[in-house]
Amino acid sequence: MTLQPDNDIASLFDPNFDEPEPAIVPPGALPPSWAAAMAASRTTPPPPAPARVAEPELAWSQVPDSSIASPTEVSAAPIAVEADRTDSKRRGGRTKRGKATGTDAEFTRQSKAAAKRADRARTAVRLQLVGVEGNITRTRKRSTAWFIQEPGPWNMRPVARQRRYIQNEALVLANLADAGVTGLHRRLVRTPWPVRQWAQAHDAWAEPIPDVPGALSWSDYLRGQQHAMLWGNSTQKGRYWGVELPPRTALAVGLDTVSEWLLPVIDVPLLGRVAKLVRAWARTAFLGEQKALADHLATIERILSGQGVRAKPATGALMDYLLLRSASLGLPLDAEGVISGGGHWEQSDVAALEDLTDLELTPGDGYTTVRGQVGGRDYTGYAIVLTVGRMAPLPIPERMLPWQVLGDSSGEPLEWSERIRLKTKSQSIHQLRRLTARIEAQFDHYTVEHDQVPPQELAEQHALAQQVISDIEDDHSGLSVRTEGWYRVLVVGSTPDEAKEKVSMLQEMYAPRIRLEQEHGQYQLLREFIPGEPLANIAHCRRMSVEAVSAGMAAVGDRIGDRNGVVIGETASIAPRPAVWDLFAAHEKKHKSGLTPIVAVPGSGKTFLAGMLVYQAVRAGAYGVVLDPSGPLKKLAQLPEFRGIADVQALTGRTSRPGSLNPYRVIVDPRRDDPEYDPANPDYADDADPVAAAHAQYEADVRAAQAERISVAVSVLKMMLTPARLEHEWTETVLQTAANTVGGERHHNLREVLDAIAALGNDDENADLRTCARSVHQDLTMMADLAEARVLFPERGTTGDTGDIAGDNIRLTVLTMPGLQLPPTGTDPSQWTPQQRMAGPLMHMAAWLANRLVYELPRYERKVLFLDENKYLEQTGAGRTLNLRIARDSRKYKVRALVCSQLPDDYLGVDGSDDKSALTYEVIIGDLGGNAHAIDGALKLLNLPSGEGYEALLADLGGGGEDTFDPDTNTEHFDQARRFIVKMADDIELIRSDWTHFVHLAHVFEALDSRATRAAMGGAS
Repeated sequence: MTLQPDNDIASLFDPNFDEPEPAIVPPGALPPSWAAAMAASRTTPPPPAPARVAEPELAWSQVPDSSIASPTEVSAAPIAVEADRTDSKRRGGRTKRGKATGTDAEFTRQSKAAAKRADRARTAVRLQLVGVEGNITRTRKRSTAWFIQEPGPWNMRPVARQRRYIQNEALVLANLADAGVTGLHRRLVRTPWPVRQWAQAHDAWAEPIPDVPGALSWSDYLRGQQHAMLWGNSTQKGRYWGVELPPRTALAVGLDTVSEWLLPVIDVPLLGRVAKLVRAWARTAFLGEQKALADHLATIERILSGQGVRAKPATGALMDYLLLRSASLGLPLDAEGVISGGGHWEQSDVAALEDLTDLELTPGDGYTTVRGQVGGRDYTGYAIVLTVGRMAPLPIPERMLPWQVLGDSSGEPLEWSERIRLKTKSQSIHQLRRLTARIEAQFDHYTVEHDQVPPQELAEQHALAQQVISDIEDDHSGLSVRTEGWYRVLVVGSTPDEAKEKVSMLQEMYAPRIRLEQEHGQYQLLREFIPGEPLANIAHCRRMSVEAVSAGMAAVGDRIGDRNGVVIGETASIAPRPAVWDLFAAHEKKHKSGLTPIVAVPGSGKTFLAGMLVYQAVRAGAYGVVLDPSGPLKKLAQLPEFRGIADVQALTGRTSRPGSLNPYRVIVDPRRDDPEYDPANPDYADDADPVAAAHAQYEADVRAAQAERISVAVSVLKMMLTPARLEHEWTETVLQTAANTVGGERHHNLREVLDAIAALGNDDENADLRTCARSVHQDLTMMADLAEARVLFPERGTTGDTGDIAGDNIRLTVLTMPGLQLPPTGTDPSQWTPQQRMAGPLMHMAAWLANRLVYELPRYERKVLFLDENKYLEQTGAGRTLNLRIARDSRKYKVRALVCSQLPDDYLGVDGSDDKSALTYEVIIGDLGGNAHAIDGALKLLNLPSGEGYEALLADLGGGGEDTFDPDTNTEHFDQARRFIVKMADDIELIRSDWTHFVHLAHVFEALDSRATRAAMGGAS
């Protein structure tokens, strides 16, 4: 048996396909994840994989070897819905005895007999569909025009906007009713998330670093990413609107019927010509009907393309998928697809749909057995169709998700079929008046005929009917249009028991407000999903207004990121699917800032997430600069795949370079050859002398850099002083005067500022200033003598030049600060030791150095900057200036700046500093520890309103289990993946940073997490 290629996902979209996780082990024998070990312990060991062949050119190419085991082959033969019964009695009448026939005659006789048997067996399952023209399907009596609605957003939208989504879709239904539409068949189908397309687009988007022998290659990396996404069983939604057109004429129906009768003789010489003429006549009649309905179709298309649905006519490929998927329900989704894209289906083509699956219904079992092939493999599925039954009042959107997406969080690829009848105003009123008349008759039956007190329910139903009549008569918006509908949802299992367990789970998820009924006639209910098939039964008819129908919002889902870029996790609000982030789309497509705040408390996983983003970006060819004071990310530079292109620079300790953080050297002058100073730049097009204007701009920026050096030098020195010294009225004057005396040129250093302060203490005319200068000089000299200060104060006679800190071939630079003593959180600064006071200046200048390493690279290069412990930058004006520069200049320099902090206040300007929230195009919010002030700030940063329930969601971030020290009740281990609220443009979603199936990156997890027990999950901070 031929095995499927590694990247084929046809067999992987059955969520219950219980196989061991594919072992994507690149050279170096990386350890498997804990999930793979658990799966291996639950199942029998898979057969050994064949030896690996030569590495393919592309990770998504067809390769013969596969580590995915084939499913168990079906031994039972397919059984038709109605068993073919051979006659036990010979036909009456005399037969002639003939001579023995030859093999050709015998073959002809058997062929004819087989054709007759197949025709008899097919009679019970023949489809009503007779053809497809463009986006219109037709049966013998009616035609349906199909339109496709793209998935829409829902989560993290204000309630008013969600209510508007519902009303807009309801108005579409009302407008269709006004246009004369009486019936709809809406189908929600599932398609696999395009893993292969992502890999191809990612390969084109990236400029991957060269492969290193013995390390994870780019091809293996892409293959592993695809396998990890596949095992998430993620799907996409596609919602079809089938609008029933007016009934066909008697002539067209008759021609279709006659053409079907003549189909068996189409190859007969004489009758075949007649059959072909009738078939051509039938198609001409159909096209004539569509031409007559052109205005009606244009009106329908205009209504559906409006706000609320934004549906477009289904293309040929989309029609192919709708028909093929509907005819193969119960089988895995076919990712590669068998879509021809032509869209035109003759009656003989429609017959092929009947052969896609073999259906078997055992009376009393309550399910339909579906057998068929997908991608060359045999599959058996057990399908159960549930019907929406009684429904209580639904508080949507205030307290509930849309009722048709309540089951999406189960991870099952649920598919829906909706048959809806639209009622006009007069029809609804007439039906309701008949209902009230029946209620009144029952009331009289109790009171007049039997002199009994009627049940209270009669009075309530009568009042409700009268209220609905009043609403319809007084309504002018169209939202009171009534509907009758039958709503079916499909559940599929790999075994009957599994299918029934899923049904129970789904019924519990919808309870208590909605009942899901498992009806008899499962085979007919399953076929109801196919376009053109009749309604299976009329039980459980739901009569609702168009607004209540639209509150289902079946098409909504998780919308975040795009299909190109690095993996950030998976969505966790409605239905899980990969969350992919193009780190540089904001710069290259939207012209927005690249500042990305990552706000969370310690231990929430923000450092691990940032490390994974940096790793994926550098693999894809970006330059990475990481400032990680605590040092765990330095192991990234030691990964085998980064050999020779990564460097770790220690900014403290024995190996640090004296003067490497000298403010005068860290802040660089603008480069004269920068395109910004080119006279041909469009910015100077309106100047009389572009050359002079460009030169003036360059000189102004040089002066600005000099002023910035003076400001940063003063800030660094102020952070070394105690609070008591800073409160002295002359301290600021002393520092500013000394720094201005030294100047802002690059050849200076902080020791010269100390000498200028000493000179003020000896020579200044103001006695108070001299006294303050002597005290400041004494304190700063003591701080300069600390071992930690050697990177700020170069040795005498040197300038601390750091021009060669990073080589030209370095792609990843990690700046660490071993031995740095951070001040304890909540401790009064007056109680800090000198070493703890030195942490602020060191962090401050390390961030400036990281900024310099990024901005020294060419503008067109992609860059990722990760700064940890941003709170130390926000403590001074120079630090806030750096953050503001990162926010404003990251777009021009193509920098994705990941800046970690523990509070949103660092970006909101609540203390009078610059508010950078308007520049944060992407935001990542993690566990805030339940702090109400932090949650309010996070809402402002996410641009979400308060008081609409988002506070509870933000308070519940972090691990998925209950955090407790009691080993008997601790459920934190149930879901160790950290959760984040991620904002990208206008999309805001809940993301799980789950790396369970990314077994090919196990060595990266180990490098990012010092706790080995959680290295495979990414739960560390």
